[in-house]
Amino acid sequence: MIDAFVLRKVVRDLSILQGEALRQIHQCGKFCLQLIFQRATIRISVEPGLAHVCLADREDLSGQNPSNFVTFTRARLRNARLKDVHQVDLDRILCFVFDKIDETGERHEYRLYVELFGSRSNVILVEGEKVLNDFRSFLEKDSSYNPAFSKLNPIDGFEITFDSNKMLSKYIVDEIAGFSRLTAQEVLFRAKITDKPVSMLTEGEKVALRLALFSIIDDFEKPTCYVYELQGKRFVSAYPLKVLGSFVEGYDSASRAVDEAYLWNLRKMKMEKLRQQLTSVVEEKLKKQDKLLQALFEEAKQCQKAEEYKRYGELLKYANDADVSGSVVKCFDWQSGETVTVPLAPGKDVKRSAQFYFEQYKKLKEKSQILRTRIEQLRRQNEYLEQILYNLESSETLEDLEEIEEELAEAGIVQRKSSSHRKTEEPGFRKFVYNGFTILVGKNNKQNEALVRRASDSDIWLHVQQSPGAHVIVRTEGRTVPRDVLLYAASLAAYYSKARYSSNVPVDYTFVKNVHKPKGSPPGMVLYTNYETLFVNPLNPESEQKV
Repeated sequence: MIDAFVLRKVVRDLSILQGEALRQIHQCGKFCLQLIFQRATIRISVEPGLAHVCLADREDLSGQNPSNFVTFTRARLRNARLKDVHQVDLDRILCFVFDKIDETGERHEYRLYVELFGSRSNVILVEGEKVLNDFRSFLEKDSSYNPAFSKLNPIDGFEITFDSNKMLSKYIVDEIAGFSRLTAQEVLFRAKITDKPVSMLTEGEKVALRLALFSIIDDFEKPTCYVYELQGKRFVSAYPLKVLGSFVEGYDSASRAVDEAYLWNLRKMKMEKLRQQLTSVVEEKLKKQDKLLQALFEEAKQCQKAEEYKRYGELLKYANDADVSGSVVKCFDWQSGETVTVPLAPGKDVKRSAQFYFEQYKKLKEKSQILRTRIEQLRRQNEYLEQILYNLESSETLEDLEEIEEELAEAGIVQRKSSSHRKTEEPGFRKFVYNGFTILVGKNNKQNEALVRRASDSDIWLHVQQSPGAHVIVRTEGRTVPRDVLLYAASLAAYYSKARYSSNVPVDYTFVKNVHKPKGSPPGMVLYTNYETLFVNPLNPESEQKV
């Protein structure tokens, strides 16, 4: 999330705490620590993909259980004075130097190293060169710790040798401190050089390469840090990355840039984790119900024998024991005018067989009715779960997902979080205004239901036909809705549905007074009458273009 250049700027922020005493160390989650000083708090995260150090707001960590490392480090560093904070050369290693006089009056100098090496990120407490403890338990206690550094430091000045056969991009990453693969791309972009072996560079390209490197260092010396978004993740750069084009935002404080990028990424990770968890639960539920539905269909097939049993009973009513031939009875069929054979029920005579068949007919008819009701219920529940899956897929914020989680908890599909006490807030409907008409779009089933409940009878309700999707309401305020507004609203309904990537999508619309919620049905499930259908292409409201 941050590189060595950003870390160098963060060190400048942290240096304001030199000379202060460390008041406390807190742990937040599995990978995060907070160093609490009088004037500020330092967050250290070694979580893979989110590793960083920066000044941050202090969090309420009263319910957190510290690890053995935190307990051990507290005993050594609490009330220790921060003597120095520096970066190890231009590597992704930060060093806090603490001065501490223990209860016996002995003075100690402790070093707290923070290594930001992706999945191997770690925090290490060292005295002298001896490892006392480490956060991730990667190192042996009492082992020697002395970080080596052998790359060229571009800030202190360096000279490139052009006799290497490595590709230029690889040479930059391998030989120059602080330069990542993305930075190497930036150098090539600024120098307008295609990647090639270093030894094949022309004299003009060598000059362009040096100028590109100098321009990056010059931009680094400026105070601004830049937040970029790449492949759905945000990261911080200490200089503008022209190869990527526009940035999300620029900050004069490196810590603020890192903090904002971290919180955004953390929120995104929480979103995806919750989305995956809920999707997995719903898909498993749907899988079980599909299996049950197939079993009910098989049982329903067996019930089709009911009419055959009724016919047997009717035929046997007019037969007697003289018509018995072995295990069958010869009966005259008044419908066809022919003699047919009817099997006797095992161990029963003609009359008792007739009674048996009538009883079986009655049982199967009753069972068939129960099965039809149960199958219809399961079909509706499956439609509801399919709608939930769509809502999970299309959710745009953590709050949207938490609303769905709450809905699933109310339905008994997931466990309710005992510590969760979400405030009742106004639903965050998507809102659009088109030609003077307000159009509202639900984000999940609870919002869909709230949309209909709050709408006026004269408002227009729209929904994509026979497919999961959002409910859409056009507020009429007593006005007649022009066709272009209806088409726009229908295009939104198509876009916010599972048919988003289709064309000529059927969208039904009617007045809200014709939309009804069946008693006992899940949230968002409705029946509607007196509707008409529009065929539209989905419209992405952000681009205002048909997709």
